[in-house]
Amino acid sequence: MKKYIIAAAILITTLALDIITKYMVVENIFLHERINIIGTFIQLTLTYNRGGLFGILQGYQNLFLIFSVIVLLFLMAFFILEKNKSLLFCNSIALIISGAIGNILDRILGKEGVVDFIYIGSDKYFRWPAFNVADSVIVAGAFLLFIVFYKDEKKRRTAG
Repeated sequence: MKKYIIAAAILITTLALDIITKYMVVENIFLHERINIIGTFIQLTLTYNRGGLFGILQGYQNLFLIFSVIVLLFLMAFFILEKNKSLLFCNSIALIISGAIGNILDRILGKEGVVDFIYIGSDKYFRWPAFNVADSVIVAGAFLLFIVFYKDEKKRRTAG
């Protein structure tokens, strides 16, 4: 039971952090304005992603909304049906679901697109596409889920 409470707390906290940071950025930063955080390497900016991951397929927001909802439903079903729910598994799914909900909310609440605002890199060499808290927790959750699968596979190979 404790692992479910921890996972729920992670989901609620990261979703709230995503919603609050997006709200603060929209209210306080002009579109495409850049605010230096650590020199010009880490900046805050306001952009709207009307496409998918890394801004691909701009303008297909409804397609990505449908895809995101399907993935969210799949993850929820996967969580419910999974028999071996370790703490790491629960937390990784909580992170991914939190991020998915955060980005879905942007798409269904009539915003111009998903609010992205974290801008990392160098204009001279390489700048990563802008992202948000939801994107970050999705990546962290996916990485942790990879570790869960790796550990499960390793355990299966040594047992059999």
